[in-house]
Formats: sequence, structure tokens, C-alpha cells
Amino acid sequence: MAQRTAKILIPLLLIPLLCIIAGLTIWIVQPAPEAPVRSGVTIVDPNPTIASAPPAAAAPPAPAAPAVLGDAAFAAEQARVALYERVGPAVVSIDTSNIADDEPTDLEDLQQAQGSGFLVDTAGHIVTNNHVIEDARSIYVTFMDGRQVPATLVGRDEDSDLAVIKVAEAEVAGVEPVVFADSKLVKVGQDTVAIGNPFGLQNTMTQGIVSAVEGRSLPSRRTSSGGRFQISRIIQTDAAINPGNSGGPLLNSRGQLIGINTAIRVSDTASAPSFAGIGYAVPSNTIRVVIDDLIATGEHQSAYLGVSMLSVTPQFSSNYELPVTQGVLISAVVSGGPADKAGLRLGRKTVDFGGAPLAIDSDIIVAFNGEAVRSSDDLIALINDSRVGDTVTLTVQRDGKQSNIPVTLGARPK
Repeated sequence: MAQRTAKILIPLLLIPLLCIIAGLTIWIVQPAPEAPVRSGVTIVDPNPTIASAPPAAAAPPAPAAPAVLGDAAFAAEQARVALYERVGPAVVSIDTSNIADDEPTDLEDLQQAQGSGFLVDTAGHIVTNNHVIEDARSIYVTFMDGRQVPATLVGRDEDSDLAVIKVAEAEVAGVEPVVFADSKLVKVGQDTVAIGNPFGLQNTMTQGIVSAVEGRSLPSRRTSSGGRFQISRIIQTDAAINPGNSGGPLLNSRGQLIGINTAIRVSDTASAPSFAGIGYAVPSNTIRVVIDDLIATGEHQSAYLGVSMLSVTPQFSSNYELPVTQGVLISAVVSGGPADKAGLRLGRKTVDFGGAPLAIDSDIIVAFNGEAVRSSDDLIALINDSRVGDTVTLTVQRDGKQSNIPVTLGARPK
């Protein structure tokens, strides 16, 4: 009975033991479960017993794409490129010497000058400043493609600081001359482009805007009486202009000529002069009048009225109780000149003006051929745009009323 009970108990005891062994075996060989993920963040054991591999290095950021011009800016850039490629071949570098090529050269006496110029027709005529070729005995022109050829002087005009030189017609075959614009239509704020050879650096282009068109003039030749003629309607620009740009074109955004770069204002004239951001250009309308004469006859005669004058301003008018607030007060009349022959006259009521007597009841010019005259610059410009022999009508304030007086303009005395 005891043996039978033992035989029954032993199998019963082995069954739980086998279950335990089987469970342990399954637990040991089963792979570890993956770590849970929450909201995209992997949860890891904060105190691992086995060192884990370092995280892979982050990939470097992709390089930023290069900046790209907007459509409008790119179109403006390409327009400038096209302008230079079209007009550039017509702009030349000019080198002069005071000793002719066939004369012996004495280095102590040698004087050289350099400037710019531009082609104005297919016959080889090139415009530049008078001060570029003044006293020159030898003139050479260098084109954009590097060709250097001799040039001859056609004519020059000191009063407008303009000159025309000429190269052989064959040298300009295929080169498009510069196209003239109407400088009276130039407005402050317009884009300007200057092409020239500053400091002898050929084929340079700079850009700016028109800074001013009113009240700017440049002094020119002195008169025998000590006065000085003026170049009127000067265009002011902030396009970079430096020595060597003289004689080069000032262009509008269409590549048309609005002026010839003639002078600059410098920051320090005594020690180290440098461009101060103010350049001056003789206007294209003046250029056209002068060079037409120079090409045709070799000289130009400027129209002449024969008066000295003062601009009338509201303040000036108030101070001296004048009948108008703008115009030109005649301060002197040249005896035998056009104004004198036409009957313009001085008054008799004088005041002290800067230490000299001034007749404040003299004729006041208020219009020229019906166009209002606001200042002496206006009157000078209108005379400069006229030709010798033109008969013009001056509207004059005299004795409390206005009268129209015809005047035939003469030629400036030499």
C-alpha cells in the first residue's frame, strides 16, 4: 500500500517541476521586447549596463541656394549690359601731346593730356571737350577694340568748352554713332550712365541719377571788360566722373546723349582733390548747336545780347520794392551792342549794392519769345540756344507796364 502511494505521488510531484523548467527555458530563449515609443521619442534605459553605440552624426545642412535677381532687377541689369555693348564702341580714349609727331621731342617741354570723346556721325567726327585738346599738336584716338589711330582737329569753341576732331571714315565703319536726346526734357531723378576713360582706364561705365537741372552754369571765357561768359543749363549728376572722363558722354537709360561730361566738384582742391559726388555735363542741345557749326565751318559764333544782369528773386524784389518777383534786372548795357541798339535801358534810381551803384528802376526782362525768364541762368540759356542773327522778342517790365521789344542777336566779341 505504501509503495503504491509512492508510485502515485512521484509523477504528481514531477509535473509541477517540469512546468517550472519549461517556463524558465521559454523565458531565457525569448528575444527581448522592443522599447516602447511615445510621441515619436524613443524611451531608453537611463542607466544601461552595456555601452551603446554613439548616435549617428547629424547630416550637414544643405548649402543655401545662391541669391537670384528678381525679374525686374535682372531685366534692368541686362538693359545696362546691352546699353554698354551698343554705345561703348562709339566712345573713345583721346591722348594728346603739345609736340607734333614729326618734331624732335624735348622731354622737359613735353606736355600730354588724356580724355574721352564719342562718335557723332559715320564720317568720323568725334566730340570732346576743348580743354582735352587745347594746345594739342598731336592727337590719337583709341577705340574700344584697342585700335589707335591719328585724329585731326576740325574746330573748337572755348565758350562752350567743346571741340570736334576727326578720324578717317574707314576707321569707324560699322560703329554706330551716339544718338542725341533733347536735354530740355531731362528731369531730376532720371538714371544717368557715364562712359569714358577715367585715369586712363579705358571703357569704364558708371551709373547714377540726374541730381539737378536748374540754376547750374559753368564759367567759360573772360570778356575784355573783365566779365565772364557762362555755359548754361548744366546737368548735374552723381554718376562717378573723374579726370579722364572729360569729353565722354552722359547718357539716359535708353543710351541716348543728354550731355558731355565736362567738370567735377572736388572735396579738397588744395591737398588731395577727389570726386565729391557732383559731376557737371554740358547739355546735348548746346552740343548740337555748337558742333553743327564746327563741322560745317570749323568755328562757332555764340549769340550775344550785350547786357550784364541780376536775377530778381522775391526777397530781392521785396528789399528794393520792384514791380515783379522774378525776371532779370539789367545792370549794364554794352554800348553799341544788340540790347543797346534795340533800346533796352538803364534806370536812374540807384542804390548801394555790394559797394557799387545799382539802378533798380532799369528794364527787367521777364520773357524771351514768350517763354518766362525766372533768372539770369534762364536768359543765358535761351540766348545760348539761339543763333547769331536771330531776331527775338524780349518782354520787358518798364515804368509800371510790360512791353515787347524785338532784338537782333549779335556775335560774342572775341
